[in-house]
Amino acid sequence: MTKDIEFRREVLISIQRALLGEIYPAVRGVAVGYDANVKLKIIYYLDRDPEEEDYENISDVAGEVLADINFSEVEEQCIYSKESFSNLDCLEAWVYIRKED
Repeated sequence: MTKDIEFRREVLISIQRALLGEIYPAVRGVAVGYDANVKLKIIYYLDRDPEEEDYENISDVAGEVLADINFSEVEEQCIYSKESFSNLDCLEAWVYIRKED
């Protein structure tokens, strides 16, 4: 159990560090999930349709996490959604949520 908590902490700290300077106005929220050290999944929820720069940005963030933790598989998604955060998939955890009315 302690090993799982330590790994979770390692993932969350890594992605928080990777997101420094990478959040921009179109990003509503960022969710992260993982399956041990096998698969990393990151979702950017956007307030508009995804653009090429969004995919480049999320790829940069994933690359930073991979520099810290050796995941063998990465899944990155950029999703346009106006749904409330309570209706969106946060995977393992929200690592960023924009304040909204």
